[in-house]
Amino acid sequence: MRLLGLALSVLTLLTLSGGCADTASEQPGLDGTSWHLTGWAEPDPLPRSVSISAVFTDGRVAGNAGVNRYNASVTAGPDGSLAVDPPISTKMAGPADATAAEQAFLARLQSATSYRVVDDSLMIEDADGQSSLTFTRA
Repeated sequence: MRLLGLALSVLTLLTLSGGCADTASEQPGLDGTSWHLTGWAEPDPLPRSVSISAVFTDGRVAGNAGVNRYNASVTAGPDGSLAVDPPISTKMAGPADATAAEQAFLARLQSATSYRVVDDSLMIEDADGQSSLTFTRA
């Protein structure tokens, strides 16, 4: 009888913790938020001279991609799902390192499949669930 009571207690705890995990995975909306890129999964670090931003408004993301301004349609779900349409951007020329950083950023942004907001950080993840882009709230 004691064993049965213990088993029921463990089962109850597992069920309750499973419910909490589902609630914890809900992500806040991105509309109305602004971010500054602080890290990425590229082999080379982000050049110090490059400033990349992301501002989410009305189902779009826009900002500075390093050299040019960009804009793209975004679909973000409360489950952390994320889809970014191919970005459009201005066509200004810039230094080689900034241009390479911009191309890498826009490619990673477009390949995003999920996001997580933790405190003042936004992590955008790729299809493998790996952090691809890391932002700090602006």
